Amino acid sequence: MKKTIARILTLCLMLTALGAGAFADGGYQIQVVDPDGSPVEGVMVKFCSDEQCLVGKTGADGIAAFDEPAGTYTAHLLKVPAGYEKDTTDYPLPETPDTVVLTVRPEGAAEEAEEDDADVIDMPQIGVYYKTPKALANLKGQVNLGYNFIDDGVLDIPVSYLAVSPADMDAYITLSRAAAAASGNGEELPADPDHPSWLSGYESLPLYDIFILNGERGEKELRALLEDFGLGEDAFCTFEEIGSDADCRFFLTQYAGLQDAPEEVKPVMGEFFDEFETLFKDPSLFLSGLKLSAPEWPNTKKAGDVLSFKTTDLEGNAVDSAELFSKAKVTVVNCWATWCSPCRAELPELGKMAAELEAQGCQLVGLCTDAMDDEVAATAGQLLLDADASYLNLRGTEEIEEDISLMAWPTTYFVDSEGRLLTAPFEGASPDTYRAMLADCLAQLG
Repeated sequence: MKKTIARILTLCLMLTALGAGAFADGGYQIQVVDPDGSPVEGVMVKFCSDEQCLVGKTGADGIAAFDEPAGTYTAHLLKVPAGYEKDTTDYPLPETPDTVVLTVRPEGAAEEAEEDDADVIDMPQIGVYYKTPKALANLKGQVNLGYNFIDDGVLDIPVSYLAVSPADMDAYITLSRAAAAASGNGEELPADPDHPSWLSGYESLPLYDIFILNGERGEKELRALLEDFGLGEDAFCTFEEIGSDADCRFFLTQYAGLQDAPEEVKPVMGEFFDEFETLFKDPSLFLSGLKLSAPEWPNTKKAGDVLSFKTTDLEGNAVDSAELFSKAKVTVVNCWATWCSPCRAELPELGKMAAELEAQGCQLVGLCTDAMDDEVAATAGQLLLDADASYLNLRGTEEIEEDISLMAWPTTYFVDSEGRLLTAPFEGASPDTYRAMLADCLAQLG
């Protein structure tokens, strides 16, 4: 039975991915709080691996979520709201997905949150407004919400139960980090006899998944999507429509393997088990505090869309994309930022690649998205000079930022002479992949 539930948990984690047709096996949450432990909203968090950087913004719960699998990452507070001190530290993250709490210090006296807002999550970008019902105000454990935009207008909001009290979160995070380090070194995982559920695999169990579909699609389309990932009808004990808004429909699902939790879960979870079981068997307790609305779907470019903009190069010379793209069979537009370490690391190779493209009647163009002022543009220019990367680089603008709505840095586009995308954008730093994609684009053009 333990193998069965472990498989169910694995499948649940698969549903927390963000990307083209793939589901990751977990994710990181960066929570930003003030010295009193209150969440700080509106912090721009940079989340970097060796291959790419992502940027997220903390919501009312102080959390920016990054649905990435286990790996080596760092977090950096790229921008903090007015009234808080800037933090330039690069924080190393645990190698396994986890919640990491970072603290920012106020420059002056921070406004105290109103008591009525203390237990409210208001995230219009994902269509969620949640106010903790009185029946759940004094839980021993914690109910956590995540969100993951999936391709083609599907949003997954996983809701899980964490068998750790709020007062024990710091200790739990410390133990989790130690476990990640031990696992990476092939050492025996640490244990805490006072908290046998921690690191058992049962300290965090899925309660519900709320799916939002747009385009007037419904249960049939959602079931087909989930079946592609091995989740057939037998995987669920609950699969029901719980509302709609505009052209969106909302569905609640629960995993059949957790309907009757195996006996070994109860002693491991201890005092938390009854609470988890009550929440699982009666979703109305959670749903009574939830209001759903149509989310703000990411504005992502796809094959066939046209890339069009007006800006300047780093020296201030005017550039019209229509004129620029007309000069080559294929233009490779590499969107990067000065704060993005994977972006900076690939600049020397891109400098070499630019000459290769020119020999094929193509061109490489850099678009430095954060170079909106002279100071950052100068920094970008110096980085390119140091990397011996002499190809054309452009400055980002608010209009370009709104149009392309990047979700990862670097992101690279391949367009024809009319600015039409020949393939979906590629996210991540990989010059070899760029070369392979360029070859496919040239073959496509004939």
